[in-house]
Amino acid sequence: MAVSLNTGALVLYHGKFAAVTAINKEKIEIRVEGGASKSVRPKDVEFLHRGPVSSLPPKLLPEPDCAELLELMEGETLPFADFLLLAYSADTPEAAASAWELISRNIWFRGGPEAGVTGRSPEEVAAALAAREAKEGEKAAREALLERIRSGAVLPEDRVNLREIEQVALGNSPSSRLLRDLGIEATPEKAHHLLLRLGVWDFLTDPWPSRAGIELSEPDCALAPLPEEERVDLTAMTAYAIDDEGSDDPDDAVSFADGLVWVHVADPAASVTPESDADNEAAARGENLYLPEKVVHMLPPEATERFGLGLQPLSPALSFGIRIAPDGTAKLEKMVLSTVRVERLTYHSAGERWEEEPLRSLRQELERFRERRRADGALFIQLPEVKLRLVDGAVQITPCFVTPERELVANAMLAAGSAVAGWAAEREIPLPFVTQVPPEAEMGGGSIVEMFALRRACAPSAVQCSPGRHAGLALEPYVRVTSPLRRYADLLAHQQLRRILKNEEPLSAEWLEKRLVLSEAAALQRRRLERTVNEYWTLVYLTQHPEWTGRAIAVDRQDDRLTFLVPELAYEYKNRFGGKVNLGEELTVYPVAVDPAALTARMRIDLHPVAE
Repeated sequence: MAVSLNTGALVLYHGKFAAVTAINKEKIEIRVEGGASKSVRPKDVEFLHRGPVSSLPPKLLPEPDCAELLELMEGETLPFADFLLLAYSADTPEAAASAWELISRNIWFRGGPEAGVTGRSPEEVAAALAAREAKEGEKAAREALLERIRSGAVLPEDRVNLREIEQVALGNSPSSRLLRDLGIEATPEKAHHLLLRLGVWDFLTDPWPSRAGIELSEPDCALAPLPEEERVDLTAMTAYAIDDEGSDDPDDAVSFADGLVWVHVADPAASVTPESDADNEAAARGENLYLPEKVVHMLPPEATERFGLGLQPLSPALSFGIRIAPDGTAKLEKMVLSTVRVERLTYHSAGERWEEEPLRSLRQELERFRERRRADGALFIQLPEVKLRLVDGAVQITPCFVTPERELVANAMLAAGSAVAGWAAEREIPLPFVTQVPPEAEMGGGSIVEMFALRRACAPSAVQCSPGRHAGLALEPYVRVTSPLRRYADLLAHQQLRRILKNEEPLSAEWLEKRLVLSEAAALQRRRLERTVNEYWTLVYLTQHPEWTGRAIAVDRQDDRLTFLVPELAYEYKNRFGGKVNLGEELTVYPVAVDPAALTARMRIDLHPVAE
């Protein structure tokens, strides 16, 4: 250093003022502003003044007239000691500290204790002053924005600045400077609450798909044209595609002819060939995503328009002819690439034709299949289900009741899956077989409490390329083959079955397994998102209907926590209720605090009997 250090000298250490307290042979002891003491090397500090220093940081002197000071310097570079005398007419630690602060602003002067001090040019000064003014303006504007946020009085033009908070609420960013300055933890839930309080969002903004990282755009890849191939003409059969009202992806239909139950299934695998662009996109999505606000398909919309049964006068299909044996087992007798003519029905309109053919014969055949499953230990779990839709900003909740028409369609699809799986297993053809282990404990399934417990005891089903038993359905083996427009595993099965029908080399079990690992993970992610989003919109429904009153059934108890099921909404919630409630007891409930952003609802419970 150019200047010898002494005890009491004022120095700079890492940009902070410090005082030398002791000098040793190789190191010096310093006290840094804030009170910390350190042992450092002399080259680690920058000398400002010989001292002695009375306080840290030193008291700063009033700022001189910098423009006049520039004129006095006449463009010369002054030693630091001369500069502080010229600027402050004093040779004190306070003058040295003030001179350093003046230089460090980098507006009028540049340099330092060792390099000396030089005045900046008029152009540089003007630019630096303009930058300072702009920075101060930005600071003032930000403080004003923070105050508007705190008071809940944001302006329309603030929306662009609030995007960083929206990104946190959407799960796209882990941090926000605004939230930090407001003292709010940067979590999606707290950001969501703030946006709601400010009126920037309302409850119609659903952040959950973004938080799950799931794309809501439709696939944008071309489908190959329908190949020229021989198809069996089954247009003479009366075929019905029976779905919920408003369903727009009919991928299966039923017929009855010559003693066979026929299940016709849409044939997108004719165009979506293994590892094509559309197939890769479908594998990455796993299945359709059904949200109350929209449906996001795994295949391009063109696939539904082209292959959806009954959407065109004639439809290409993969048709299964199934014989229900006297003992109720389902055997595959025919499997053909076909052309079918399909009429679309709702469950209600199917009920109006219940005694007509082919529904009459289908009902009789499939009832025998159902009873066989019952005898084999099938689990018939019937818990409340609803369909949620968002229509013009209003949440609609419609109960889905178990009806004979729904039972007929469900059993036809199960019969097809059982028959195809048995046929493939006999020939050692790998398919995406579906298995499920039985519940560990034996339990009844009659009351809603027992069914709730039974559902909890059931393990998730698994998809694998070797056949096995599905305990819940009481089918061995079983494969899903009736929803190739909606589920990738079904599409994989169709790709394999088409190759068998056309005498092509089957897809290997190893290849199928790799595709299933990818697609089943994506499908599971979507199913979890659907449950979360349905819960979110159920709570939004309650905010839209604050006068709602309903019944809840106590279905489970764990310590002092009761689980209640609201059948009308198919909504479950937990409550530490202090009163005496028996499992299965029905209570009247009223929402008193509903928070969709936190996915919570607090209900008031009325112990009086529910009015009929």
